[in-house]
Amino acid sequence: MNDLQPHDQFFKQIFSEPKRVKSLLDIFYPELSQKIDLESIRLLNSEKYSQKVGKSLLDLLYECKIENEKSFIRIIFEHKSFIDKNLPSQLLYYNGVLWEEIEEYPPIINIVLYHGKRKWNIPTTLPKTNSEIIERFTNKLNYHLIDLSKVADEEMINKLYIDFCTVSALLTMKHIFEDLRKLKHILKKIFEHYQDGCVFIILDYISVVNNPQEVENVLKEILGGEKEMMTLTEKWKMEGLQQGLQQGLQQGLQQGLIKAKQEDIIKLIKIRFGNVPENVEKLISNINDLEELDKLFTKAILANSLEELLK
Repeated sequence: MNDLQPHDQFFKQIFSEPKRVKSLLDIFYPELSQKIDLESIRLLNSEKYSQKVGKSLLDLLYECKIENEKSFIRIIFEHKSFIDKNLPSQLLYYNGVLWEEIEEYPPIINIVLYHGKRKWNIPTTLPKTNSEIIERFTNKLNYHLIDLSKVADEEMINKLYIDFCTVSALLTMKHIFEDLRKLKHILKKIFEHYQDGCVFIILDYISVVNNPQEVENVLKEILGGEKEMMTLTEKWKMEGLQQGLQQGLQQGLQQGLIKAKQEDIIKLIKIRFGNVPENVEKLISNINDLEELDKLFTKAILANSLEELLK
């Protein structure tokens, strides 16, 4: 993809859209989600400046209103196969950087989404103490952990109705480090509930992490063979997501992914900066290089204004 790891790129592409953040909260923290005004959720520039250390690139950061009070939600994405012991100090630092650049001190909700191989062993409230007096006087850090390994597949599949793309993405991240054939039941569900360009983003992520030919073989098994595969690619063609059956699955997937990423970039710009000028939308629609689209997507997250992005 680009200079981001494929896991980070996939995560940011899925959850840069506010409605999917709301869906994530609907799934794991419904009591919080029902208090958030969906229209108030706004993706913020994740590049913050600290007087002490200069620029710092944070994970996804959102501003929102919770019971009409200005708040921030930060989602930290951990995909490492080892547990990062520095995470608590990073969270404290991130909170400090955010508070440093604004006058007031609004509530900050830290959520860690983890899908690594190792068992998570960092307490969600730090420091730990058995002393009542220390507990009373100590400054505390707390964060909320979503450990996908602890969530049963069926539990998430039963919540596909909340948001197909969000649930499918979570299931894919949960199993991405396993043998590709263990993803078959996830992919089968994705095709049973096939919706919009999200399927291409998911297939691209799986193809980047795994061997693309193996991915194609697994898809043929799921769909029932070459004929059914051709039926699917014909469907993509009819939807304007493929240029021709003779190009094969990989080209069809690439064309669909290009279109999906173009649409996601335009949608992201609308979310962050309002209406997209017709000439800008046309310019984005004419970019057919996936690497360039990935770079543009990242820049759209970091830019402070449409003018800065266009430069």
